[in-house]
Amino acid sequence: MKNSSGFTLFEVLIGITIGSLLLGLVLSIYSLTVRSLSNSQNRAELANNSRIIIDRLTRDLRQARQIATSLPTISNDPDLAPPNGIEVQDGHDINAIRYVRYYLSGTNLKRQIREYYFAAEPATLVTFDAVDDFSNPASVRIIEDELVGQYVIGLAFYGINLITVELQLNKGQIIHTTATQFYGRNL
Repeated sequence: MKNSSGFTLFEVLIGITIGSLLLGLVLSIYSLTVRSLSNSQNRAELANNSRIIIDRLTRDLRQARQIATSLPTISNDPDLAPPNGIEVQDGHDINAIRYVRYYLSGTNLKRQIREYYFAAEPATLVTFDAVDDFSNPASVRIIEDELVGQYVIGLAFYGINLITVELQLNKGQIIHTTATQFYGRNL
């Protein structure tokens, strides 16, 4: 009888097959874990971004003295679609006539501080709907333009006394939707 001290071809093929299956299983578990971690990070980032945006919006809108943007009473008003931006008279400084405007620029939500004036008297501030003696509208001076939040794909405002803000953010495969309602203190 001959004593052989090696593996047969069949044993080697079985070993390679089992090893390949185990390696494939480990790689698929690793890939699933990485994808799950990425989705969790995206969800957390969108939730945090949404919270920051809503806090900033509600703070300014609650203090507003006047809403310059026409808002529909309900979200599905056939005559007036909810705007994806809003402009309000700033109520933080009662000595100045300034306006705060929130608007979308791509997927970025931006906030502007604006003043209205007439070219004849640029130092005198007027309301957004003021017209001069010749029925010319007031000019706009942008004081500040800053980024408030990213990944915004939808923004809507509606309501008269009770104002509703609907916000939708998207990053990767994750879509995060938030809505809030509030009453203006100075309206």
